[in-house]
This record gives sequence, structure tokens and C-alpha cells, in this order.
Amino acid sequence: MTEESVIEESATGAAAPAAAGTAAETAFELRDVTFHYDRRPVLRGLSLRIRHGETVALVGRNGCGKSTLLRLLGGMARPSGGSVLLDGRDIAGLGRRATARRVAILHQSLPPVPGMTARQLVRQGRFAHRGVLGLLRDAEDEVTRTAMERAGVAELADRPLETLSGGERQRVRLALALAQDTRILLLDEPTTYLDVRHQLEVMELVRAFAERLTVVMVLHDLDHAARYAGRLLALRDGRLAADGPPADVLSPALLRDVFGVAGRVLTDERYGTPVCRLDAPV
Repeated sequence: MTEESVIEESATGAAAPAAAGTAAETAFELRDVTFHYDRRPVLRGLSLRIRHGETVALVGRNGCGKSTLLRLLGGMARPSGGSVLLDGRDIAGLGRRATARRVAILHQSLPPVPGMTARQLVRQGRFAHRGVLGLLRDAEDEVTRTAMERAGVAELADRPLETLSGGERQRVRLALALAQDTRILLLDEPTTYLDVRHQLEVMELVRAFAERLTVVMVLHDLDHAARYAGRLLALRDGRLAADGPPADVLSPALLRDVFGVAGRVLTDERYGTPVCRLDAPV
């Protein structure tokens, strides 16, 4: 697999939910979006807006449509019905390269490329900005360096990816997304396979990125979602079950109805954010 093929696979602050907003404020708008896999409905009539500057967590049980929704936002899939607008334009009419200039997406995994170094992978983030011949310009090495510094992996630049720990690889992949130099960052379960310490490292990086980017992320850890996102979108069976700030969304009723568990929702004394105590399946 070539370096170009790797990026082809990859490229393509709290706020209240946006009930209204100008085109300039709106990053994404979904209008009655449906999506099917082999005639099986995954998303059913989803309509919502995400404004620039929001940090949004998509939560829900496995198979509820979270990752599918993220792929639609990143232009990696097309809706079966309805439309997805990016900065006021139907994303279906944008090319893959044009979408990658606006939206960076971090998938759960990337195909392995034996011998590839961290720097070589992060340089792939410049794919969408290259000229017709696909040449890497000198200035783009500076963008790569800056992205690696922001993700805290500059010292790993010459290390082969297979020699890195799970946490190090995830931070390198975040640097890859940052190297695309977009206003929007999509993250699909960024803490998957990481131990507790590395989960916190990655989430703190996401918090830092959110100060200047629009972030939409799929998370399974409800406490992380409540602490690091200003808005939760809870999906159930492909529909929007709840939408709002974590303190408004998380409740024992939501835990039961959306996640199928009995539980309690407390308030963290240090951060003032909701904390879920899960007791038993229902």
C-alpha cells in the first residue's frame, strides 16, 4: 500500500444545540436523513444542525448509527434519503479532496504500512492540499511539524509506527488529522483500545483542539462525553433520542431507554459535570 492510499482511506468550547443559525455559523445541517445497509434502516429521518465552534459527542448503543452518521458528515458515505449540508452546500456535490480540505476524520483504525514512520504518516494529511502532480511542497513539512508538536508527538517523528504504544499511535493519528488543517475534526471512538491514562491524554488533547475547531466525536464512555463535550446527541435505533448539554440530556430515564441499563446520574464535585453510575442491565 502506498502513502497516497493511506490518506485516501483517512481523508475523505461548549455550546447549546443550534435550533437556528446563519449559513456562516452552521457547520453541518442534516435534513431528514435516512441511511440503509442492504435495505436495513440505520438512520431514520434525522434532522439537526451543528454550529461552528461546538464540541459534540455522539452517544448510544452499538448499532444505533453513530459511526454511520460520522461517515456521512465526513463525506465517506452518501445518505439513502435527505441531504447533508457542509457549510451550506450539499456534501454530495463536493469532491473528496474538497471535503477533506474542510473536514478531517479520524477513523478507529488505519491500514498498517510496515516500516512507515510517524512523520511519513502525518505528512499524508497534506493530501487534499497538494497540486495536480501530488507533490509535497516545502511549506507543508512545516505544517506537518506543527501538527506533530500540537499532538505532542514531535519526538516520535522518525519512529516506525509498529514500535509505538497504543497511546502514541493514537496521538500520531490525531496529528495526521490536524495536518489536514481544517476547521472541523471528526473522531470515531478516539479512546478505543487505550488504557485509562492514555484515554485521558487523548481527551485532554481533544479539549485543547476544541478551542479552535469544531469537534464531533463518537464516544462510548458517558463520563468522558459529559466532561469533554458541550453537547450530546443520543441516538436510539437510528433516531435522535435526546439533544442538548450533558446536564440536560443524561438522566436515569435516558440510561434506561437509550442504553438499556438501570443507573444513577450524579454531579462530579470537581468538574461540575454529570457522572453516570451504572447498576444493571434492564
